[in-house]
Amino acid sequence: MNGKYFLTDTIKPVIDKVGNVAFTSDDVLFDWISFEIPRGTCALKSLFAVVQGTAGAAGNERNIDLLFAKSVAGVAPPTLGDSNDAADTIKTATIKPHLIGYYGINGSEMGDTGDGLVSYNVLGNGIQSASNKARETTELIIQGESTANGGSATQGFQTIYIAGIAQGNFDFGTDVLVAGAHSADDLTIVVDGSVGGDDVFTVGDTITAFKNDGSEPKVIGNLTAVADNLLTVDAAPVILPDDHEICNLNPITFRFGFEY
Repeated sequence: MNGKYFLTDTIKPVIDKVGNVAFTSDDVLFDWISFEIPRGTCALKSLFAVVQGTAGAAGNERNIDLLFAKSVAGVAPPTLGDSNDAADTIKTATIKPHLIGYYGINGSEMGDTGDGLVSYNVLGNGIQSASNKARETTELIIQGESTANGGSATQGFQTIYIAGIAQGNFDFGTDVLVAGAHSADDLTIVVDGSVGGDDVFTVGDTITAFKNDGSEPKVIGNLTAVADNLLTVDAAPVILPDDHEICNLNPITFRFGFEY
């Protein structure tokens, strides 16, 4: 190590089956998402995650099997499946040549204590406890595919992929509902339900709408303004039927710090 550090931008996996549908252990939480870091062998030194709660209340500080992978001969890791799908034997077998690391996120130990942030939790590997001291001294070594073998085309960088397997009953439902049928040419969406829009969302979130069984997702757009009963987006959304649940397309985000 020569003491050089690299902090990634916020990484936003797509979790596109939410609404009133809870995850169970060994479900695919999110499929592969890629990010770039400088070339060379490095160690994962820090992990920070923001995890949205359920219906305006924290409580999704659950365990995640976080998988790291690389391309092989320029080909990205094969899909693990859609969010909320059960892990599949054949699909998990096909990713073996691509895997380069595993990080177990223990939500109960790595999360903020209590519900101080009310509607979401933050997770990190900086918590001091008897049970995770080994984690602080065990580093995950990361290196992607070399450019010569078909790796990242960005000069001086390598592409790394992450995917998540749920180990717990995650529930990202919001109970923020479309109030009345909404036309496709209106940038403002009136909402109701037991939770106010500003209890869950913030400007910049990408939102979707679901039927109450989590089906028929409709991507709406990025939020430009948020109020208790009114959400404003950056592009005209599709037609939204009454009582469709508005959800965050990226209810979990990550930032990683690497040392070279």
